[in-house]
Amino acid sequence: MTGIAHPATFAAGVPHDTFARLRRDEPVAWTEEPVLVRHSAAGRIAERGSGYWTVTRHAAVAEASRRTDVFSSGERGAFLVDPRTKADLARTRELLVNMDAPRHTRIRRLVTSVFTPRAVRALADGIRAHARGLVASVVERGRFDAVDDLAAELPLLVLADLLGMPRADRHLLFRWSNHLVGFDDPEYGGGDIDAYRQVFVEAFSYALELAAQRRARPGEDLVSLLATAEVDGRRLSDREFCHFWMLLVVAGNETTRHLISGSLHALAEHPDQLARLCAEPSLVPAAVEELLRWVTPIMQFRRTATCDTELDGQKIAKGDKVVLYYVSANRDRAVFADPDRLDLGRDPNPHLSFGVGAHFCLGASLTRLEARTLLEELRPHLAGLALDGAPERLESNFVNGLKSLPVRL
Repeated sequence: MTGIAHPATFAAGVPHDTFARLRRDEPVAWTEEPVLVRHSAAGRIAERGSGYWTVTRHAAVAEASRRTDVFSSGERGAFLVDPRTKADLARTRELLVNMDAPRHTRIRRLVTSVFTPRAVRALADGIRAHARGLVASVVERGRFDAVDDLAAELPLLVLADLLGMPRADRHLLFRWSNHLVGFDDPEYGGGDIDAYRQVFVEAFSYALELAAQRRARPGEDLVSLLATAEVDGRRLSDREFCHFWMLLVVAGNETTRHLISGSLHALAEHPDQLARLCAEPSLVPAAVEELLRWVTPIMQFRRTATCDTELDGQKIAKGDKVVLYYVSANRDRAVFADPDRLDLGRDPNPHLSFGVGAHFCLGASLTRLEARTLLEELRPHLAGLALDGAPERLESNFVNGLKSLPVRL
């Protein structure tokens, strides 16, 4: 039997019963990590992490997220698996999610100067056109895969527009993000270290070529703005640009994809809420917030304690790994009434699906806009939504994802 640290556990769905027990009995619990087998041209490698503190309650997850001086993203990175070498750690720290202040503050300021809510709103017409076209296609067919035909396609099309890429190249983004986020899934990364590294080589080469084109001939796309923007007289270096571009490719694709597919799965399994949404067009914004809580596409991020401290009554030693489970915090009875009930009109809804504090998701506005737009376009056709086969889930302890969701209208 595997535990919450093992990617294979989540192939059967999020173990909400386990998280409920932890919130009740041991809200900051020590979790042993399993042995995971990786492979490369050099052979097979069996790795086992040091173990970590599992943080499950809403208040404690929010507290640790805000105490960035004590719970560091940069010390050992924000991902569950430890960097294997100093070089791996240095590369890890090039991603915004793996930075602490002051560098995190500088890079984020530069990015937010161009990736504003106003800039996102400017994408609204294009997002609407993409959503309308995709919905018309699946409605005509009647039977389709909600992942491949809707949930993956919309954010990929939007990303291609946002980044000023040829739309035909969007499936490169899909392949790259699948191999990174799905590293542990046998169908995608399959634990292949060489393939993982090759993704970065390919993606960074593409990003640098794109940046060079935009610096020579700037446009209105995000790549042009990022390649030329300055904060305090400094531009992003090539390395900083590549890593932020990669973060956009993965986060801008994966989060929205899994929110949309998880939402359609939830609606198909909750016909009362589906009927409510069909009858109340004005419910869409609140429904998106509830579906964000219900699905929680990014289930956790890791921190490292920079000193001896305490969290939710548990003493934590300097250097300990601390993992913040948003997927558990979003079902906390202390915050959400009847949390295991899908309620599309839930208000208030202080979910933590985009994090909180200094690392609050930069793409939250875009994800919300895409999800709202697609639901608005789908809503007139949703009355007949039903599963048309068994969903296939991603083996990941990081992303709550579906690889396939056969449905019919």
